[in-house]
Amino acid sequence: MQCEKEPAWDDGDLTVSHGFLPRRIRTRALPPQYEAWEQTARDLPALSFSPTTRKTIASIPLLPSDPVSLPDRDLKRAAMLLGMLAHSYWRFGVDRMFVPRNKDIPDELPEAIRRPWDEVCRRLGRSGPGLTIEDWVFNNFTFLDAGHVGADGDYDVANISNETVRPLVPAYGSEVERVFTSSFIDIHAAITPVVGSACRIADAIHQEGPDGCEQVARELEEIARCARAAKTAFSRVSPSRKSRTYCDPVDWAKTLVTWTVPPPGYPPGPSGSATPLNHFMDAVIGRTDYSTTQGAFAKSLRGTQLSRKHEHFCDLVKAVGIRAYITGLRATGGNRFSTTAAAFDHVIESFAGANGFLGVHKGKVIDYLGVGTVVGRNQSTAHDQTHIQDSSWTAMADGLADAITERETRRVGQALSGSCAPSVPSAVVR
Repeated sequence: MQCEKEPAWDDGDLTVSHGFLPRRIRTRALPPQYEAWEQTARDLPALSFSPTTRKTIASIPLLPSDPVSLPDRDLKRAAMLLGMLAHSYWRFGVDRMFVPRNKDIPDELPEAIRRPWDEVCRRLGRSGPGLTIEDWVFNNFTFLDAGHVGADGDYDVANISNETVRPLVPAYGSEVERVFTSSFIDIHAAITPVVGSACRIADAIHQEGPDGCEQVARELEEIARCARAAKTAFSRVSPSRKSRTYCDPVDWAKTLVTWTVPPPGYPPGPSGSATPLNHFMDAVIGRTDYSTTQGAFAKSLRGTQLSRKHEHFCDLVKAVGIRAYITGLRATGGNRFSTTAAAFDHVIESFAGANGFLGVHKGKVIDYLGVGTVVGRNQSTAHDQTHIQDSSWTAMADGLADAITERETRRVGQALSGSCAPSVPSAVVR
């Protein structure tokens, strides 16, 4: 599995050095003829509660988005700017920020936004326009300390934490926005090593067969360590005013996560269920059950939120058949099975265990969705048109618990009975 050789799609980044994050921070603006996009995006925080937001955005001239006018190297920034402008057109202003249901938001967009947004997204390999995690977060961050960014945009992943990064182009410019969006960067910086680990697991299985079990176990333990680090990063999003990374649940509910929800007719907006972390971990453990509500939703996001590059990589990881390889070790004798199975189960525990990453997520449901419901947040980031009712956060927590169970059933150390023939994956990942 050649991790450094990227597929042809421009959407998404994938390297051993930076994991799922971009290799360079692109602070350079688009060519001068696109200054109308750039300037209006810079003005978004001032427009967030303005009655003139839609008039201002509608006044942007129609600009070309063809390959001659807008080079491929500028597509990611263009998708970010246009997606931010589209969601701000739909959501900004007191009259739009808190309507009864998602369906009450008109899906109209000025032609000067709709047409280039559609073309830019399709040039990136997407099925149509939509704001993704890539646009909103991964291609839209920089460091608070400009000294951490080189002249060509180079940066060290080790310098990333929630307290060191910020949105490059914010919607609201609030600390809530900074802390919440930075958590996605912090989490994925923490799991950078998993890309290399997945490659080495594939090589060990393909080249050494059962004799590669020690290498497989080591890499699985590294993936488990990364999941624990991601949990720590996620925990920094705090509802406590005493925290240095305080994220006000009321502000969060009334502004940022409402802003992410598009009107009907568009794909779901950015969601934690669409992050590379979730899909990668599911690929490692070989998740097959997506029958819960949350599971079905996460699976559906592969087609609209997950970049094709990340989707392809996760498919390759799943094709390695790590779980099948480990169950096959039962027939080889010695400690091969027990050691490797324990490492595999550590991955599941660190990600989907009660005290793992998803366990922290379940706790955040109470902290944030619970408060959001009390103050009147009435639409889901999942864009499912569900009208949130009293105590709905408990139902969401139960749904997450069900999705956690779907992963926990993949354990191998204590869950197997009988023997299982070896199943070494093919060279498809080479």
